[in-house]
Amino acid sequence: MSSSYSALSEIPCSKEQVENCIFSRWYPKFKSYVPMTRIIKPLPSEFIRYLEQDGIKLPPVDQELSIYTSDPVGNQANDYSDGEDAQEEEQQEDEIKPLIHFPELHNQIKQVIAELGPVTPKLNWSSPRDAVWILPNNTTKCTEVNEIYLLLNASNYIVHDLEIGQQQGNEFELVLRQWFALNPALEFRVFVRDSKIVGASQRDLNYYKYLESLKDQFKDVFDEFVEETAIPNFPDKSFVLDLYVPRPFNKVYLIDINPFARKTDPLLFSWNELATIENQDDYELRLVPENNVGRFASKEHSENQVPKDVVDASLDPRAIKELTEQWTQLLRRQQEESDSE
Repeated sequence: MSSSYSALSEIPCSKEQVENCIFSRWYPKFKSYVPMTRIIKPLPSEFIRYLEQDGIKLPPVDQELSIYTSDPVGNQANDYSDGEDAQEEEQQEDEIKPLIHFPELHNQIKQVIAELGPVTPKLNWSSPRDAVWILPNNTTKCTEVNEIYLLLNASNYIVHDLEIGQQQGNEFELVLRQWFALNPALEFRVFVRDSKIVGASQRDLNYYKYLESLKDQFKDVFDEFVEETAIPNFPDKSFVLDLYVPRPFNKVYLIDINPFARKTDPLLFSWNELATIENQDDYELRLVPENNVGRFASKEHSENQVPKDVVDASLDPRAIKELTEQWTQLLRRQQEESDSE
């Protein structure tokens, strides 16, 4: 009995290639293709520690911007019981608080929002797209500073950025890009290997019937951007572009540049395919060919979502305290039941 298999193709990716995809490295050369953006760097070490600490600790909000609670957090302290034990007080002393530990950054973020209007945040490489469940609008649209803190604190993608940045000794940066509503059907990922497009994929994995008739038009736009703009201005010969092509489909917006590496999602391709494609006279633009009922039944990044009571609690400091106490009591009861058996 024989079995066929395909050897796993080697796709080397150097530290330099990963660093070339840091937003501030490529943004100046592609500025005209990117929505208006402000980059804040270097970030204070206290801010990084704030993102790494357990839980989500929001600072008091200004009365006119308060969307989470009718009173500033500080005024609610009197509502809590007087029986705060020593351990809780010690934990509170160790907490990183924006208004105390990085007030300059806090004010910088507020100034950018005042200048640009709603923004979408990201760190060196990643946007917290997996954490949109935590905001009422279910997007990365942030109209005030606390929404940015919520997204960054709740995102596994941001945790990954922190890990990679610390491993490689990179300086961290906060990218605040002017927010606009994207049609997910018109987002594409274009794979460039050795200065040639080897494939392109629809990013949103739902079926859109009208895309098929536009394939040639999309490919013309991809070819023009890659050949005339991306390849001459990006230092690596292999990379992955996230592009947005709004109507009338004659201009692209550059959303991101990713390493040509297995850590980047190949979407409708496999990395073995992308690494071994030989005929480069033309390439395939892959689209979802039919409705996938199972796809509509689940939400994107659902593996990172949490119960609604956690979301609700994140918007109210008192609710966070109550939920924490409920969890603590539940764990205590479970432990007592386990000990009695």
